[in-house]
Formats: sequence, structure tokens, C-alpha cells
Amino acid sequence: MIRWLLLVPFALLIAIGMSSVFFFIASMVDPLMATLTGETLFVGFWNLVDAVFSSDDPGPIVAEAMLTVGRIMFTLLVLPPLVIAVTGEALKMRSLFWYALATGVLTAAVPWILRGAARVANPAELHVSAILGLTGAVAGFVYWVIAGRDAGGRTPPPPPPASSLPSAEKE
Repeated sequence: MIRWLLLVPFALLIAIGMSSVFFFIASMVDPLMATLTGETLFVGFWNLVDAVFSSDDPGPIVAEAMLTVGRIMFTLLVLPPLVIAVTGEALKMRSLFWYALATGVLTAAVPWILRGAARVANPAELHVSAILGLTGAVAGFVYWVIAGRDAGGRTPPPPPPASSLPSAEKE
């Protein structure tokens, strides 16, 4: 019970933080991601500034913008590790392969799922999906290191084989 109350949320918090750092660094280092995030932030910022200055009460506009950014971050960075961690705990999965791969695939698939697209429009979409997949894999790996190796609680060690018992106990 303590595991579910303390260790799992702590592991998720650290895993989401590390994947956020990875995503931030990848968005600056990778040329395609830097262009994409730079243009998105530039256009979004100036649209927000225009809306704020054209309104009598900018409070609701800023609140809605922050809520939208929060929803996007939750959908890309929090939801996939959360779903995989809860699933892994329920199924008592202990495999690094499960946590890293499943979180990576789910994170990479989120944009495709949300827009309902099954085909690739251009190679840049695959590139962004690869970065998102790596971001999810980082979250899955960090979660596994902290809590995933003992998913579902510890199982008791198997009994020793009969041949290793002392001779007095054999008789």
C-alpha cells in the first residue's frame, strides 16, 4: 500500500521531470524541433499579445492560453507515463523493455491518435514522432529504475533446492 501511495507517484514525478528536461533539450538541439518550437512559440506569443491588447479584460485570455499549454503538456508528457505505469503496476510488469518501449510508443503515437491520421503527410512528422518517442522512452526508463523493477510489490524468494539443504535435514 505504501508503494502505491509514495513510491509510484514519486517515480512518476521524477520520470515526467526527466522526460520534460529531455524534451526541452531536444527542442533546442535538434534543428527540426528547434525550428518547429521556435516558430510555434513566436506565432503563439504574438497572437496572445495581440489578443491581450485588443481586449478590455485580458485575464480570461491569458488564463485560457495557460490552460491550453497545460493540456498540451499533460497530454504529451504526463499521460503516457501515467497510463503505462498504472498498467505495468496492475499487470506486475517488471521489464525495462515494457516501460521504456511502451511509454515511447504511446508518447510518439499521441499526436497521431489525437488527429486520427493513419498516414504520414511528410518526413518531418516522423522526425517529431521519433523525438516524442525518445521522450517517452526516457520517462519509461526513469520510472523503471525507481519503481518498475519491483512492480506489483516484491514476490517472496523461491525456496532453496533440496540438494542444498544440510545433511541433517535430509533425513
